[in-house]
Amino acid sequence: MDNNTTDYDALADWAERAMNLPKNSTTAKKGADAARAGRELLERVGAGGRPSLGSDDETGESPRRQVRLPRNLSQRLDSLAKEQHRTPSDVMREAVEQYVRAHSA
Repeated sequence: MDNNTTDYDALADWAERAMNLPKNSTTAKKGADAARAGRELLERVGAGGRPSLGSDDETGESPRRQVRLPRNLSQRLDSLAKEQHRTPSDVMREAVEQYVRAHSA
């Protein structure tokens, strides 16, 4: 196998059996739940473009928010995301969701 080939079967096996989920995550999935979420994602993406992030979003769009971070915090975010096999965006979405939930009336 060359360096440009991804072994999707090995990645799927790792995700279903060996991956450690982040503690208290509201979004991380494993096994059958991950497979179902993956199928749903592929169905939503089938028409092209990025999928909507919210199931209650009738327009099929997800607004984008941009934020500047201090370099040190950005580097720590990247390291944490890599360690958890997630994207920085996914980590930030979860953090914002938890913050808003904790501070909403």
